[in-house]
Amino acid sequence: MGIPEPTISADEMRAWAALFETSNIVQYAADRNLRDTVGLTLAQFEILLRIGEAGADGRRMTDIADALTVSRSGLTYQVGQLERKALVLRKPAPDDDRSVIAQITPAGLDLLRAGIPGYVDLVREMLFDRLSHADLMTVTEILDDVRRQLKEQPKRSTFRRGRSKGAADRAAGVAAPGETLPTAAD
Repeated sequence: MGIPEPTISADEMRAWAALFETSNIVQYAADRNLRDTVGLTLAQFEILLRIGEAGADGRRMTDIADALTVSRSGLTYQVGQLERKALVLRKPAPDDDRSVIAQITPAGLDLLRAGIPGYVDLVREMLFDRLSHADLMTVTEILDDVRRQLKEQPKRSTFRRGRSKGAADRAAGVAAPGETLPTAAD
């Protein structure tokens, strides 16, 4: 059994591989750098950066999730990690009981100040220094347009993960063929 033939052209596959691999290489290096220098993952640092950009008023958690295209539950977990490190505070939104505002703390601002220079230097060295200004502007215009189109679709933070039929059946006490469910005696 072989690999199915792709339904995209060789040029499209080459473009996708270049984008995907370049992004992964730079993100991996940035993640390692940030873990080593400030003790945060790249995801945590980007979240902290978005919160810090909002200033003293903070930012709604749903707005952060939408900006970073992450799930609300994933963001809640990561912000909880930042809160345990005293880098952010969470509080109810004053105008909406269902919303939560994340605010950066002085320690969070200090961490951003410590991490940003190395992060920027790494991205510059690995990516921007390898592109002419004209190429940078071309890539930016193309990706900005694609990003805008993709962000017009439903926001990822609003998707709910459905449970698989097997998980739903097990939760309801229905075993799949050949499967034995645990009993109270187990």
